[in-house]
Parts: sequence; structure tokens; C-alpha cells
Amino acid sequence: MASKNKVKNPAPGSKVMFIGVDLGTNHTAISTSEGKKNSIFSVVGTPKDAVASKFLKKEHLFGEEALTHRVALNLYKPIEDGVLKNQPEDIEAAKGLIEHVLKSVDGDKDKQKYAIIGVPARASVLSKKIVMDMADEFFDGVMVASEPFCVAYKLGKLEHTIIVDIGGGTTDLCRVHGTFPVSDDQISTNKAGNYIDREFVRLLQDSYTDVRVTLEMARKWKEQHSFVGKIDKEIIVELPVNSSILKLSVTKELKHACESIIPDIISGISKLISTYEPDFQDTLRSNIYLAGGGSQIRNLPAVLEMHLELIGGGKVSIFKDPVYGGADGALKLAMDMPREFWQTI
Repeated sequence: MASKNKVKNPAPGSKVMFIGVDLGTNHTAISTSEGKKNSIFSVVGTPKDAVASKFLKKEHLFGEEALTHRVALNLYKPIEDGVLKNQPEDIEAAKGLIEHVLKSVDGDKDKQKYAIIGVPARASVLSKKIVMDMADEFFDGVMVASEPFCVAYKLGKLEHTIIVDIGGGTTDLCRVHGTFPVSDDQISTNKAGNYIDREFVRLLQDSYTDVRVTLEMARKWKEQHSFVGKIDKEIIVELPVNSSILKLSVTKELKHACESIIPDIISGISKLISTYEPDFQDTLRSNIYLAGGGSQIRNLPAVLEMHLELIGGGKVSIFKDPVYGGADGALKLAMDMPREFWQTI
């Protein structure tokens, strides 16, 4: 956990709002102490030229709107593999995202705002500093915390628990034992949602000659049909092949793409169990929770449990809110911190 220096302490009697933010590779989610929430794609678009500017009637488009008009825009995806890119245009795009989602849930400039922003489990000190510096102008106090730890905090699972947070850019594993996690408690891998998309496209191109599939198409099919293990029926989609549209099966390709992230997850869980206090290892392996968008892959808990049988077994459950789990946990953590905690650490 890290905080921005020279934080203003919340003044007694002042209007204060606490905020949790999950600044993810694919989605940015925000949750406030006033019960307001929003989630958008982590994409910012600016018009390519004067014609596009006049047609769109705005200079910045965000989320789904930016993707809808992407052929007329310069698109910026400021978060890559869970990390804010350290380029001026990407930092400005990230600022735009924060400002956009903040305005969508609150228009009162007189409130003091205190935020915790979720970052990948093994984010570097430099990456955390870039995030805090970028967000500093929007909040009276801002801190960063491990995304999977935020999920654990929301769940109330703060002892002998492993969180596996499968996002767009990273899969983060965090071992929770009643305190803020340290480096040895956390593992992060780039084999996550976007990796599945790329593998899915590659496998489709290998299977079907002249197929034309974009990552955006692959992502939508994955979100609709993703699975591991066995399913009862074939998955048929409309694939563009040359100038035609053909209905073809993508079952095998999607299965292999989704299962490509499993070895790293099992390896990470195994390491976190084997390096834990021996007296509590059985409890730890019985409290494994999946979070993030990737937790929605059909059959994933059962398949992971099957693999875990080879290392002594494990019980895998799913956290029910893949969209706001990280943001809600960051919010709960922010609200539970004593007022003096927001002073300089």
C-alpha cells in the first residue's frame, strides 16, 4: 500500500466522499461512499481530423462510445498489462478517464475526495508513483492498493485466503493473512483476458484460411461463450472469410485459448501454498476465490480443482461481482481507514 505525500486530513464536519477505483487494462470502475457506481472501457478517443471533429461534435470520447466511432478516432488505451504507460499522451488519456468516471458519479466540487486506486499485485514502485501523480489533481488524498487485496477486503476474507483476480491485462494472485500483503504474498502474470483474445485469434487463423477476425470480435465471442473443460454443444459464430460470412464452429479454438492461462494460475497457487506456514496450508487451499472478468469462464472452478488434486487438493469459489469487486473493495478500505491515516505516511 502506498500513499501520496502531503495528504489533507479530512476536516471534522466537512463534506467528505470516499472513492474506490479499479483502473484496469480493459475496464475502469468507480464506486463511491454515496452509493454511486460506473464502469467503462478503458479507452479514450480523439478525432483524427477536422471532419471527424465536426461530425462527432466533441474532442474526447470515452469507453463504448469511443469504440463505436473508432474508425474516425485516434484511440488511446493508457493501461497496458495492468500498468499505466509512462508516456505523456497515455497519462493525459488516463487523467481523462478518471475525470470522466468521477464526473459521472459526482458533480460537487466542494466535497473533499479521498480515493484508493487498485493496481496489479506486483506493480512496481515507479508504476504506483505514476498512478498517484496522475490522479493527485482529482483527489484531496489518494493511495494505491493491490487489486486482489481490495477484492479480499470486500469479501471479508482477510485470513488464510488466496484471491485469483483474472483481469484483462494481468492475472493477480494474492495470499491474505490479516495484514497488507507484501511482495512474497503476491504473484502476477500477463496471461489473462487479453492473452486469451490473442490466442483465440491466432488459433482461428490457423484453423481457417483467409479468416478475418479482430481482437474486438474475439473479445465479444469470448465474453459470450468462454469455457474450459467440456461443454455439451458446439459454439457456432459468424466468421468473416474473404468477402463472405460463414457460420463455423470455434469450440476447439476457444477452449484451448481459455485453458492457456490455467498452468500459470496453478503454478502461482502452488507457490503461495507451499511457502505458507505449514500449520495453515490446508486452510489456505480451502479458501481460493476467483475474481475479475476471467472468473466468469464456464467450468473454471471445477477444472482448477481437478488440477489442484495433483498438489494436495483445493476448494475454488467465485466472487459474484466481476465488474465492481475491486472498486467496492478499494472503497470499503478507504472508508475503514482512520481519519489520521490519510495524513502523510
